[in-house]
Amino acid sequence: MSPDWLGEPFAFKNNKLSLTRKVHKRLLAEAQEAFPYEYSALLIGRGAAITDHIPMTSPKKDMHTFSWDGAAFLRALAIIREANLQWLGVLHTHPHTPPIPSQSDRNGWHYRSLSYWIVSLASSEPEWRAYQWNEGGFDLRSYTITEEA
Repeated sequence: MSPDWLGEPFAFKNNKLSLTRKVHKRLLAEAQEAFPYEYSALLIGRGAAITDHIPMTSPKKDMHTFSWDGAAFLRALAIIREANLQWLGVLHTHPHTPPIPSQSDRNGWHYRSLSYWIVSLASSEPEWRAYQWNEGGFDLRSYTITEEA
């Protein structure tokens, strides 16, 4: 059994992910600030509704991969637990390539129940994609942008 703070946004077959407009705007602003380097964040909320995020610091700036500082990751998990929220996914950017999971993304994904988001900043219009892990690969999932609850 998973701990309460570890969400399962795909627990039901037809669960549709949602992301608040406020979080969507903030994530994009932070991703654009990090450009040309990769940016990542933990996505948090309840059920399949993402209502907040925690930006993650990387031990080194990189244009093609992201990683997390272990202490910062543990602090983020503590914040999620203390707020009585759930970790629902990870978002990261592909600053120079399309929003398609790379081999590195596939090999490094350890949180199978969570959503996996990629924002490409490779063209003038950012391109967002949400994925679900499914038997050795990622399946594209739809999502909605919602107003604050």
